[in-house]
Amino acid sequence: MGALTPRTLKIGAIALVAVLALAAGAASAGGGNRVRAVNYSFKPGTIVIDKGQRVTWRRVEGHHTVTFKNGSFDKQLNRSYPRRSRTFRKRGTFR
Repeated sequence: MGALTPRTLKIGAIALVAVLALAAGAASAGGGNRVRAVNYSFKPGTIVIDKGQRVTWRRVEGHHTVTFKNGSFDKQLNRSYPRRSRTFRKRGTFR
């Protein structure tokens, strides 16, 4: 793993903000939910997750991290690991 750069820190901060919303609960629109990591942000920016629903984050470009505030999930999205998934135990809306 390389040194922390301002860009890496910015990406990590953006990922943290997006995931904090996800960590509180869970995603909408039946079946699986996908969150794309593009241009220093996650799309969609808000999702509703049902209890037991799985969310998959997919790297479109760049290097991103998916980090929950409580530290229970901290994963990189890069060429080696372009997708990461998590099944949520609680229902919720995340921004």
